[in-house]
Amino acid sequence: MSPLSPRFFTTSFLPVRERLVLKGGRWRKTDLRVRVGYFHHETTGHSLIDTGYFNAGTLQGLKKSAFLEIYRALLSPSTLANDRLSIGLARFGVTTKQIQTILITHFHADHIGRLHDFPDAKIMCSRKAWTIYRSNSRIKNALSGVFDVLVPDDIDKRLAFFEDHPVANAPGALGNGYDLLEDGSLLAIDLPGHAAGHVGFCFPRLPVPLFYATDSQWLIKAILENRAPGFPASLVGADREALRSSMRKVEAFVKDGGEVMLCHDPNGHPYDLDAELEARS
Repeated sequence: MSPLSPRFFTTSFLPVRERLVLKGGRWRKTDLRVRVGYFHHETTGHSLIDTGYFNAGTLQGLKKSAFLEIYRALLSPSTLANDRLSIGLARFGVTTKQIQTILITHFHADHIGRLHDFPDAKIMCSRKAWTIYRSNSRIKNALSGVFDVLVPDDIDKRLAFFEDHPVANAPGALGNGYDLLEDGSLLAIDLPGHAAGHVGFCFPRLPVPLFYATDSQWLIKAILENRAPGFPASLVGADREALRSSMRKVEAFVKDGGEVMLCHDPNGHPYDLDAELEARS
């Protein structure tokens, strides 16, 4: 049996000034990707890692939210009018209706924006992320980039937690993780700092272990070259010291021979589906 291998595709782009996401970077704009991952396993079926941003079709079915409108005005992701998620899935011969499981790295809007488009899917996340979301007020959640209108009303009936799975050793300096498929092929790794309950996913059985380190930074070079941005980017984070610790964990994993991928890094990666298609052309 071949090792579980995810593929990622870009669903949105966010134009930002490089200096805002990279210490000493230039003032020119760079397009940050918003990635969504896909894999298939007999335990979870057709599965997504996050859902990316909401698009125009999703927004039409949501309750009105002043908080979300402000967020949209500030960030303006580039693909609101397109269904890049369905386009990406079609490359695997899969439709949105066939998705059975969604693994949530954290509850920021660019990661759960399309949960409403998967009404039958099982949803897996960190218990800590869910507990804090439920205990916070609507305003406090919104100020941290989490919007209740993006969370399905029936999510309680479909929710499962990473922490309910066995603990297993992860490669390199990652420590322990939750063995989500209970065969050692996919581990959820705590990566605190960016958001409550923020996790990454490790695929240990690939020829070179892969760590999808999600939002531990926006750019890989910010971690590997010790160029994490300061103010105002430093304001986007739940715990700055914990974030620094998570960054060191990611850096150590790479130095130990592992391969790292981030959600927003603008450079193509071998596990990006578009990069794979370019290589075949």
